[in-house]
Amino acid sequence: MVKKILSIVLWVVTAAALVVLFVFARENYLDAPVKAVNLVPESDSGFVRRSELRDEIVGICNQHSIGTVNMVAIQRHLEDNPWIESNASFIDLDGTLNVSFKEYEPCFRVFSKDGHSVYVTDNGVVVPASSNYTPYVLIANGNFNIASDSVTYRLCDTLDRDRNIINALYWHKAIEDNPFMKNCVGQLYCNSHNEFELTVRGLEARVIVGDTCLAADKLRRLEIFMKQRLGKPETHILNTINLNYKNQIVCTKR
Repeated sequence: MVKKILSIVLWVVTAAALVVLFVFARENYLDAPVKAVNLVPESDSGFVRRSELRDEIVGICNQHSIGTVNMVAIQRHLEDNPWIESNASFIDLDGTLNVSFKEYEPCFRVFSKDGHSVYVTDNGVVVPASSNYTPYVLIANGNFNIASDSVTYRLCDTLDRDRNIINALYWHKAIEDNPFMKNCVGQLYCNSHNEFELTVRGLEARVIVGDTCLAADKLRRLEIFMKQRLGKPETHILNTINLNYKNQIVCTKR
């Protein structure tokens, strides 16, 4: 009976000692300063300068101890960055603040009729241009209205101002789905009638594709035309190649 009581007392004392050690270790950990900031980018875009972002986060930490670092402020700072799509932060047991983030990856750049420009992602997010980074993407210009060139926002198909940009995104996806035309189309242009034209490598003529109706079919017809006619003398005298007519390609001469 005595041995049983001693055994129970020993277990209670051991458990209490472990709790005390845990509390002591936790307090020491929380009182320790943040040793370093480690950035973990999840994409290869170059909109965000790593050194500048690290300095900004170090400024938020401001030599605080681990227990007083404002993780919410860090998250909000990253969310306020117009080129960062998502982020996550944590402090490991070594006292290093690890910050992972994913930048937006644009698929084309839009120049508005008043000279402003933004990037657009595959899922319809408009991202400001940056002096730090100019990705090699398809260019769209002409009759475009941009709500803002300094903040990130999502396109809305119910707003007239976004309609031409949404149509440009539709054309971009159609071009991406056609491997031949993907290598040929150099630029999208939206004219004053809200109809789209393509600048195509190897063709001097204006290629008129109109609205997004039957976009894939129009590109297939243009692909067939180019494979049959490209390089022949008669293509150099063409002024326009119009794909707006069903199952036809209508050309005009200079």
